Amino acid sequence: MPGPGRRTITVSETIHVERSPDVVFDYTQDYATRTEWDDQIATAEVVSEDPRRARITARGLGTFTLEYRLFRRGDRTSAAFLDLENAFFSGGGGSWRYEPRDGGTDWTETNTLELRRPRLFGWLAPLVEWNLRSGTRRAMARAKAIMESRPGA
Repeated sequence: MPGPGRRTITVSETIHVERSPDVVFDYTQDYATRTEWDDQIATAEVVSEDPRRARITARGLGTFTLEYRLFRRGDRTSAAFLDLENAFFSGGGGSWRYEPRDGGTDWTETNTLELRRPRLFGWLAPLVEWNLRSGTRRAMARAKAIMESRPGA
């Protein structure tokens, strides 16, 4: 829950993928393939494993470090943005959950952005939410299509 004077924008989307949680997890957490399916990500590379950190350049956000707070293969992750330098956003993060269902996986992605100056930029919130939600849906649908087009596991 944001503190006084903070404004966050959060979206959560779920998609069913006809692959096991481990397969979905491994593909979606592989930063070597991230730009194949997520057009919001320009570059991404893992820079350390303990703690797990990825250096990311995202369209509209710039370059930042994503530091994992939780990384449980086939189950869930959570991560926070570090060193984000953006005129509109002061931080963000997200979590991903992988739940087995009907021989496949319900993959839920939750993304949050924090407005840098909510009193000044608060009017942007609906546009930011729409953009974040549509980008998340588009990326998840592309990842699903790629995973399901490959021989199953």
